[in-house]
Amino acid sequence: MWKRVGLFLAVSLLGLGSGSAEARFGKSSRPSSPSPSPGHGSPGSSAGRPYRSPYYGSPWGYYGYYGNPWVRYYYDPSWAWPYMGPGRPYYYGRYYDLMWRNRLMPRPNAQVESTPAQPIQVDLTADAGFVAQGYAVGLGLQAEGEQLGFGVKLNMLNLATDDGSAGRDRISLLGLKPSVLLVSRDNVRLRLSGGLDIAFAPDVTFVGPGVGASSELRLVGPLQLEASGNWTILPFTQLTGDAGLAVKLGPVRLRGGYRAIYLDDRGYVDGNRNRELFAGPYAGLALVL
Repeated sequence: MWKRVGLFLAVSLLGLGSGSAEARFGKSSRPSSPSPSPGHGSPGSSAGRPYRSPYYGSPWGYYGYYGNPWVRYYYDPSWAWPYMGPGRPYYYGRYYDLMWRNRLMPRPNAQVESTPAQPIQVDLTADAGFVAQGYAVGLGLQAEGEQLGFGVKLNMLNLATDDGSAGRDRISLLGLKPSVLLVSRDNVRLRLSGGLDIAFAPDVTFVGPGVGASSELRLVGPLQLEASGNWTILPFTQLTGDAGLAVKLGPVRLRGGYRAIYLDDRGYVDGNRNRELFAGPYAGLALVL
């Protein structure tokens, strides 16, 4: 009797050891001996067929079997749900698909639309006009980017002498000023500038700081209003203002208006304070590059 009991225990231990080893590797077992002939065993029985784990015949596969809460083992490998294929459980598959697709799929980089930089615009002006005792010629250059710019303006006065001597008196007024656009729209532009003003007179040359402003306002169609002003603070006084109309024909503008220039040397030449006002109409054109 004891021999039979010992033999039964040995056979049971051998069977348990074989089953635990196969489960540890996680692979389906393979038959250790050739399959019996078709005549052995009934079609409905498991005799004569290799051993297969219970999840092998599951319609959901390995993870579907253990992830299904209605089977005897409940195991929820959330990391595996995206790889189950079309047989995954309905209630869990949709949730994990959404969660893991968002986490694993690379997010597209945000495409920042870059606005092309505005090219530098150069405005060249030239005009001529009459003033008391002579005439005046004006030249200008204004280079502007998106907001900042730089302007050069030259007004040349050719005048008859005031003491009866032969020849002509010439006065040149040069302004070099960086500028900033305060308003930049299709129908209005407002510019503020500040820099150096230089006055070349017959017997003296002045250099001092100055500020200015200019604007363009579109009225109707190609017609627009142009105005500018400038003030030199010291060591001499210069007040310049002009206003006029312009007709825009593509890159060319036809300009005309009225300009006034007030000068005061504050007595730096001979101790006598000389003040003069030169005013008159002007006409010219401008070219935008």
